[in-house]
Amino acid sequence: MKKLTLSFFGCMMILCASAQPKKITIAVNDKVKIDMVLITPDTFVRKNYCGDTVCDYSRICPVMGKRAYNGYDTIVLAPYYMARFEVTQQLYSAVMHQNPSYWNDNTNHSACQNTPELLPVEKVSWYDAQAFIDSLNKLTGMHFRLPTEAEWQYAAWGERPRLKYSGSDTIMPVAWDIHQGFTHLVGSKRPNGYGLYDMSGNVAEWCSDWFSPDYYVPDSLYYRPNGPETGEFKLLKGGSWGSSTLRFLEVDTRVGCRPEYISNGIGFRLAMDAEGVEP
Repeated sequence: MKKLTLSFFGCMMILCASAQPKKITIAVNDKVKIDMVLITPDTFVRKNYCGDTVCDYSRICPVMGKRAYNGYDTIVLAPYYMARFEVTQQLYSAVMHQNPSYWNDNTNHSACQNTPELLPVEKVSWYDAQAFIDSLNKLTGMHFRLPTEAEWQYAAWGERPRLKYSGSDTIMPVAWDIHQGFTHLVGSKRPNGYGLYDMSGNVAEWCSDWFSPDYYVPDSLYYRPNGPETGEFKLLKGGSWGSSTLRFLEVDTRVGCRPEYISNGIGFRLAMDAEGVEP
């Protein structure tokens, strides 16, 4: 019965996705545009780990001891769009008329010598990201949102499940990490299989889900999971230029931070349902 159910979901997703454009570009103004890529997920199986991590402001502490595999989750997602790039300072400023970022054209930053506005925005809380999305949706008439954790992870693999980082098993081709010392222009490294950039490294990215170490029960089936209804922490994925260890840049690592927390290593990426987008 489980296989029959999964096959039915898979067929429905293929039918829905076939009418959607593979890429869309949404204009915010004459200069600023958002490139979105269609993700048409199949049912996917991922390892479930019990050693998740919570960030309590500046203090990092394990929640359940050592990170240990304890089973598999089977997840079904509907087609959706993911932004090719992290939200840039240019895009954030165009919508919010301010730039909270630490790494900007007023800092001693080598990347600022060329198009500093294309650095990822940072020092934004989860609430700041939501306020930006609300304003962006009013401005464009679209329905942008933050990705769920499951959507983020599937997209980050880039059509090659089980890669350690987004698009590669080695860090250097695809991610800016602690050895580079600050943020870099989006899209400067190699994209993953979906054409998405910087999903590992540069800035860590907020997801919509509340964090819980035991939301995903091993050997269970989930359809379009959104995480627990309430919580103390929101999920971050992908790690940043300032992550203390490369483990945080791995695709399957789950980190929770208080939604009001800000850091010069935290930003976000846009997602959008594929339903309702005209060909």
